[in-house]
Amino acid sequence: MRPRLLLRLGLALALTFPGAARVPDPPAVPQDAPCAWGSYQDCLAEIQKYGSDLPAWIVRSAPLSYLGRRPAYDPSGHPVLDPQGQPASLPVTLSGRVFFPPAWRVAASASLPLVVYAHATELKKDAVPSVFGGAEWMLGAAAAAWFGFAVAMPDLPGAGADAGAYHPYCNAVSLAWAVADSIPAAGQTLAAQGCAWDGTLFLMGYSEGGYTALATVKELETHPGSYPALAGSACMAGPFDLSGAMRATFIDPAVRYPRSYYLPYFVLGYHAVYGPRLDPLEVFAPVLLADGSDGNILAWADGSQDGLVVDAEVGRRLGQPADALSLRAMFNPPWLARELLDPAYAVSATRALLAENDLWGGWLPTRPILFRHSPDDVNVPYANTQITLDRLGQAIQQTGKDPGSILFSMPIGQAGDHISHTEGALIAIPSAFAWFYFGMPPLQSFVRMRW
Repeated sequence: MRPRLLLRLGLALALTFPGAARVPDPPAVPQDAPCAWGSYQDCLAEIQKYGSDLPAWIVRSAPLSYLGRRPAYDPSGHPVLDPQGQPASLPVTLSGRVFFPPAWRVAASASLPLVVYAHATELKKDAVPSVFGGAEWMLGAAAAAWFGFAVAMPDLPGAGADAGAYHPYCNAVSLAWAVADSIPAAGQTLAAQGCAWDGTLFLMGYSEGGYTALATVKELETHPGSYPALAGSACMAGPFDLSGAMRATFIDPAVRYPRSYYLPYFVLGYHAVYGPRLDPLEVFAPVLLADGSDGNILAWADGSQDGLVVDAEVGRRLGQPADALSLRAMFNPPWLARELLDPAYAVSATRALLAENDLWGGWLPTRPILFRHSPDDVNVPYANTQITLDRLGQAIQQTGKDPGSILFSMPIGQAGDHISHTEGALIAIPSAFAWFYFGMPPLQSFVRMRW
């Protein structure tokens, strides 16, 4: 995490929650420790200073390696079913990292609550927690040190130990299985390090991590006998409504989308899962597919380079600044008319794929979920969270329960505050850890706490 972002984190927390720096004091830092901590931000600053060379007095970690499941699809891109009529799977070796508090932070005999934290979108295959890649792992490490959690951060499929595959971007079942399968492995990793899991399980994530977290909550809630019991989750700023809110963003010529690499990542990820049902050679504008000395969009988004590089390449090829593009300009016009534009969209094959991966319907949440999202988010429009709250709330209400006892929504600022997707992450992620720490209280009391 760059110093500028760390500064923005401190300012954002201070502006959003009075006294946000504090939680009830942990045990005193040993006298021979190089610094004293007064806040979560202090922990984060220390972790940033050391990077992957973390001293054990700040936070401990261990690599996570486990056998997960990849959903099986036939050559035509349709799911393979097992003899019981359920989706079949293939074994895959996945990776990640588990962070846990330093020895002085917890009693030797203490057992720890487990937070499984799905990281946000990372195009570059080595920008993942298992190898201390990217920056998001620092937020999880700081939460382990400050709040006293065990924090498991699995690498999402197609990265880390699974780098030979393409990441199934926003494919619900692929992501849900990968995270769900990491839960017992995280407990075993803790035990191997001389720690214990107390059985309390939280799930969380932001952006694609938020989507992944909610997909995993759905998996746990719809198969309650197959997984450990869930205490609660924080599913924040995710593209939960692919067939509605995200499709509207894809086709709107007026929306200037700042991260154009999301689109090839999405299309190539779905092609990796569904094969011919979504063919990149049909989807993208010919100018982006044309081979040049700089390659083409398929090579740019192969996972070998950062998304910022891809944004710049797309902008150069289309002759526009990277932050002035509309996603619509990246599509092949005949495919766009056939698959995403009205009236064809109502019955198009692409709509069926998107709807298959929407997360707001077909299940019933029973455990608390925190939703956080900036109303001014351009990357993932706020409407994704709004429709999810509406539809899940209706489902809960039909059972006679109060949706407000299960669904908790705390927008990141107000419309007009211009809190971006990245700035929203720096506010939402620490607040989710704090919400878990305090027992998932009603938000009216939570915002008044000095954490």
